[in-house]
Amino acid sequence: MKTISKRRRKKQVKNESVYIDPYPDMDGEFAYIAGYTSGGAPYGVRWEDVGIDSELPFEEKVRLYMDQMKDRADTLPVDDMEELPFD
Repeated sequence: MKTISKRRRKKQVKNESVYIDPYPDMDGEFAYIAGYTSGGAPYGVRWEDVGIDSELPFEEKVRLYMDQMKDRADTLPVDDMEELPFD
């Protein structure tokens, strides 16, 4: 059995690249993936549902969607007089 020294293993792990999906709730078909069926199929809000052409490149769809969400967040009504259900 061949053993790898701790220093060599540490260097090997350091050199391995790790991919982290920056948009885990989106894909080419869905602007927002709400969940998955028991068979593993995603379901949620499609690009067309939010007014974005599904034929655009993924990065462009994400940019347009993020712009929409930013615009909506800036215009959400806030009622400062409404009481909160907690202290």
